[in-house]
Amino acid sequence: MTKNSNIKIYLQAQGAHYLGAHALNVSDITIQLEYSGGTIDIPYPVTENFTDDGNPSTTFTSGASSFMPIMTVPQGPSQPNTLVNFLSPDFTTVCGTAQLTLPNQPEIANLHISVPTSANAPMLIQHPVLLNPYQPEYAITVVIPGLYLSANKAKGMVSVFVKMMCGCPVTMGPPASLWPANDFTVLANVTDKSGQNTSYALTYDATQKGNSLFSAPLLPDQKPIKSIVFTAVQKSTGNYGVLSI
Repeated sequence: MTKNSNIKIYLQAQGAHYLGAHALNVSDITIQLEYSGGTIDIPYPVTENFTDDGNPSTTFTSGASSFMPIMTVPQGPSQPNTLVNFLSPDFTTVCGTAQLTLPNQPEIANLHISVPTSANAPMLIQHPVLLNPYQPEYAITVVIPGLYLSANKAKGMVSVFVKMMCGCPVTMGPPASLWPANDFTVLANVTDKSGQNTSYALTYDATQKGNSLFSAPLLPDQKPIKSIVFTAVQKSTGNYGVLSI
């Protein structure tokens, strides 16, 4: 007897929201399910100003909340403990959806996922899925690690925007953001036209409200720049990102 099943794939940035309208080149995300019945393309549609990227809450709801928490590191006496939020979808939340014909016996299928990154190469993820001929609905969350870096040009400065993979900004901390700036280490390795390297430690620019900018002034004797490699690490999760310009 042929049995059909509906499948939903949620792509959640590690420690953050689902990848939606603010993620890097979200239209280039691809998802395929490969199993004995063939290969199924799973669309991942995003409608700007309609599709949301999940709803964080301090309450975990069984059957709705994602298993991947959003942790906010302590911010001094006013927030002595780590804050934990849990992400849940609603009917407008971004996800990949498809229908498939289930196999007659349980089998392990594979999701093949491609997500754009700021490292000039996509992140390729393979995720196993146990298909059960007696299960009519699937809702699967795949964690996408990394950080989303984007270039910034400012005279006399070396600077970069650092965000979560979902595009959520880093700020000075709650309540403006769940991802405070003191949880991030950002560096720039500058190569001048003679081939000499200079390392800069970047700090969060609090004058740029809510836009995740980390910067440092160029040294007075900095020679003309040939290239810059930015690296960023989120200490609490191990997330990291790279950008070369």
